[in-house]
Amino acid sequence: MLGRSETFAFRRSKRQGMTMSVTERYHRADIPCAVEGSACCERNKQLESQGIPMLRADAPILVPDASVVSRYIEVLEQGEEIVNLVFCQTVMDALDRRNRTRTMRNVRRIAADGRRRAVVFANEVSVHTMVPAGQTATAPARDMRAVLCAANWYKSHLGPRSTVAVLTLKDYSEIVSGDQPGVPIWNMADFIGQYHPELRQLFASVTEATADSEMDITAMTPEQYAKTRLQAKAQGEFNRHMSPADIADGLGRGELVRGKIRIVQRSRGVIERGDGQPDIDIVGRAALNRACSGDTVVVRLLGHAEASVLKQQHAEGADALSGHVNDDGEGKDKKDDEDDERDSLARLADAGDEPPVSAVERKCVHGVVVGVAHRSWRPYVATLQADDSGGARHLAVPVDANVPKIRMHYMDTTALDGQYFVVCIDSWPADSQYPQGHFVRTLGSVGSLDTQIDAILVERQIATSQAKLGFSTAVLREMPDDSPDQQWVPGESDLRGRRDLRDWLVFSIDPRGCVDIDDAMSIRGLADGGVELGVHIADVAHFIHPGSAADQEARARGTTVYLADRRFNMIPEVLSERVCSLHSGVDRLAVSVIWNMDAEMRPRNIWFGRAVIRSSCELSYEQAQAMLDGQPGHLDPSLEPSVREAIVQLTCAMRTVRSRRMADGALELASTEVKFGFDEVTSEVTELATKTSLEVHRVVEEAMVLANAAVARRIYEAFPQSALLRRHRSPSGDRFERLVRAMASRGLSIDYSSNAALARSLALVSQQRADDPELVFLAKAMATLAMQEADYFATGDCDAAGYHHYGLALEFYTHFTSPIRRYADIIVHRQLMDAVFGGRSVAESQQWVAATAVLLNERNRQSKIAQRESAELFQSRYVAQRARGSSLVADGVVAEIRTHGLIVYVPQLGLRGPVHLQDSFGTIKLPLSVVSANPGDADTMLDGCSDFAAEPTQLSLRLPFSAPGFAAINGQRDLRFCIFDHVRVRVRVLDTGRRRPQVYMTLVGRPYTAVASAKKKSLRPVNTSVALPTVKDQQQTATIIDEAKDGSDAAFASVSGYYAVLEKFAALSVLETSCDVQTL
Repeated sequence: MLGRSETFAFRRSKRQGMTMSVTERYHRADIPCAVEGSACCERNKQLESQGIPMLRADAPILVPDASVVSRYIEVLEQGEEIVNLVFCQTVMDALDRRNRTRTMRNVRRIAADGRRRAVVFANEVSVHTMVPAGQTATAPARDMRAVLCAANWYKSHLGPRSTVAVLTLKDYSEIVSGDQPGVPIWNMADFIGQYHPELRQLFASVTEATADSEMDITAMTPEQYAKTRLQAKAQGEFNRHMSPADIADGLGRGELVRGKIRIVQRSRGVIERGDGQPDIDIVGRAALNRACSGDTVVVRLLGHAEASVLKQQHAEGADALSGHVNDDGEGKDKKDDEDDERDSLARLADAGDEPPVSAVERKCVHGVVVGVAHRSWRPYVATLQADDSGGARHLAVPVDANVPKIRMHYMDTTALDGQYFVVCIDSWPADSQYPQGHFVRTLGSVGSLDTQIDAILVERQIATSQAKLGFSTAVLREMPDDSPDQQWVPGESDLRGRRDLRDWLVFSIDPRGCVDIDDAMSIRGLADGGVELGVHIADVAHFIHPGSAADQEARARGTTVYLADRRFNMIPEVLSERVCSLHSGVDRLAVSVIWNMDAEMRPRNIWFGRAVIRSSCELSYEQAQAMLDGQPGHLDPSLEPSVREAIVQLTCAMRTVRSRRMADGALELASTEVKFGFDEVTSEVTELATKTSLEVHRVVEEAMVLANAAVARRIYEAFPQSALLRRHRSPSGDRFERLVRAMASRGLSIDYSSNAALARSLALVSQQRADDPELVFLAKAMATLAMQEADYFATGDCDAAGYHHYGLALEFYTHFTSPIRRYADIIVHRQLMDAVFGGRSVAESQQWVAATAVLLNERNRQSKIAQRESAELFQSRYVAQRARGSSLVADGVVAEIRTHGLIVYVPQLGLRGPVHLQDSFGTIKLPLSVVSANPGDADTMLDGCSDFAAEPTQLSLRLPFSAPGFAAINGQRDLRFCIFDHVRVRVRVLDTGRRRPQVYMTLVGRPYTAVASAKKKSLRPVNTSVALPTVKDQQQTATIIDEAKDGSDAAFASVSGYYAVLEKFAALSVLETSCDVQTL
């Protein structure tokens, strides 16, 4: 420590009045420059060993000041070509003084992205760059001097051949002394125009949108800013958020609650607290108080009386927002009202977000948002709702119906007509009905399939477009040479230190046409009745080195993204499809796990290490199953007998291993999968097909689970604080409510106190209802939906008791078997090799592993959502094709009861969706066709219905005496819709022109049980019924099923008889669409 300095800040709060805070800073001489390869700073090596992104010494270093960062952070973040950035601590402090937490978060996100080569430099505590506060008259001027001083230090530190420049919007002529050469000062506009012309449109859009705003924090001194804020008065739209000091005081007193909000149905939010605490329900836009989905908000809880008034006002449409002026000083115009009516139709298709009745019955409290601690704003895909009066202030309508419309400035509205474009939110003042934002770029025509795919990628924050998912020259330069004329073969250096297994019988089993083969197996019998079992995984880590461009790109992507008709690889095709893929007949590098097992299939010892293999054959699942069943495999006659024997041996071994794991409490859960068939010329959907489950699927999956578990234990023993593992936490009891009630209605009980107890209950259900296989299937499907998401973690982040994998009944588990498509597996490979050979790598840093685990969990989640949205897109296209512009009438099954209607599953089309029977005002909307049995009456509502009641397993209402067809139901006025009832629905595709087309349904026919004795011909009951998941449940299901083979936690199908049941469901589409992503 070489000295210290103090800074003073004043804050005002309602409770404490004006308070002064003092920050002490101790000056140091060892602050690293974080330049790659620079030997001048001793701590640079430490940063490199921790995997922290470093600056490049051979490229210009850019130092943006506070004016650029505060106003153009969108350009810096979207402009991936702008690299080698130094963000000074001075700039971060200036942002913090203005509570610009979102901008600060964006800066840290840029710095954490290794591809951007950006750092945050602690110039305020470095003795070489600190600037005393008294050297200039104003705080902005002092900050400019501090940024310039930091840039000059980098220039002198790296030498005269280096290029360092300051990016700014300000005039530095008064800051730079005349005799000081210094570094170049580049105006941001000139820099973009000269070096990055591809960003001109974005730069101009941000410039226009922020022209009259407070985005540039250097435009006013802190004193001027504080005075402006004090003089500003609310116009009555929203209540102002509480100050940070008041929020901290309220949280300390227990008067306020902090949590992450999820917006449902646009004007309602839910904060799920867990741990037995009631959820917080926030009703109405006034109560939401400018909160957006995903924001971390601070809430004041309401008493019973206050909550009742708020709910009543919302139900009557008397939200505090109605009747107020908008941000242009005018009331809502007719165009806005018409658009709201059109959006109300879209909400019918979004009603699946409405919670089930069972969830509504759980205890909840009500609250209002009083502050936003953390904004989750992101780029949004939207369409234009133009201002018909000829102005330039328009509304962007996001494709996500739960995101509010965004007010933006744009001149040429004709250029955006019928287009998807990207818009970002800049702010949401208390006196504005809508958030304020700016146009970013156009994606393309609303009706274009490629535009729809781009929209999904942007919404899920996977990429700005499909074109951006190509690989850079820097990444491709690191790839091995491989071409049809000269294929890659391992050299002497590649083979050094590897176990030669090329004379072993090694084979792979994958979906037909698979080109990215990352796992293969081997097995041979031992004299004592045991076996030697090998699992051989592609050695991707051999080609992707820590800190390389390819490594940074793979970490940023996290996973290969599989959509219904295409995929976006995590690593380049030269590795994923050729050099690393374990094709037959060629030498390939592998990381192998080889067990020596006794006759009871218990490991006597396990070998881990690098190997070289030559696969004997590539089998499809169907081919391997045929050989297991004694049928021809159509292999080389000299090879087929030995391969058949190996498959039989492997199957027998994995049956034993699996049965032991099942006895330990592993769950047999249920799921099926859907695949789309496409016309090669038109890309139209030609079919929806289900995957046939085979025993060989379970055999391969069990082998992968065995390898993952063995590797997990090995790396934990070597690195107890930094091993990257995967856990599946025990679900809370309330998540099983739907399963318990459904089974209780049929006289069955479910014990979910532990995974073993749940497994026993499901096994008992299978025994007691052996004559009812559909019920057994439903029980397992509902148990699947009750599971929580599995996630990655660093072992040092929690106690060993938290490592357990609930679904697999394993103490240790990780992902090791798919490094071609998961970055987590690459990390695990590095850790395993360090554990075996005693090396040291960045993967041993707990801090780095923990941060990477958080990133990968988010990447996996967004990828799963993208898969679901892609499936929904193609399902809607399929329905539109089948309906030929009209609608389809199809048989369906009541999957859930909701507060305002039903969730119906249509097996023939593989679709689920809401059927509204009551609107938000309480009016019953029962189609006349339900009682008249005439499909032509489906669009006419029956007047006079009453006593609407939604319960967890049934929905009932009372018919009027005047109802047509009253005699057909034997004079019974009560009409009931029970879960698993059969109904007829009209399926339509809703295209508002604002958001992506969606499928929705209207009821046509009565429940099958109500008309069976009267008019059976009016319904065509299907043979099966299945309880379908909600959107949220689908994401969780996709993370739990089939973990071992394809990236989701494995939950195996039951005994072979269960697969006979699945064949009866061959017409069903599936609970989720991405279980076996290799088939896509």
